[in-house]
Amino acid sequence: MGILQRIKHDLKTGWAHLRYGTARAANRALEEAELLGFRLELRKLDDRLKDLYRDMGERAVELHERGEPAEQISSDFEITRGADQVQMLKAERAKLLADLNETQTSP
Repeated sequence: MGILQRIKHDLKTGWAHLRYGTARAANRALEEAELLGFRLELRKLDDRLKDLYRDMGERAVELHERGEPAEQISSDFEITRGADQVQMLKAERAKLLADLNETQTSP
């Protein structure tokens, strides 16, 4: 009877270890998926920032080529609107980075 008890105990222990390992693997996969989501969102924000910078630069060059003075270029509606959007996106990016760092450092 002792051998059957030992086998039963070993099977229960093995099953518990298997469940624990599976749960850890699933949890790790969820964490990685969340991190990938953050990284994807960061990449999208970076692309939007690059587009805004490019558009603002093109507008500034266009105005300069037309002979507009620097004061008028810097106060141009499209350029100031782009600068406002850049600040907003930078704030959003900083918050996203803080969330990403929090997620990475949390146990």
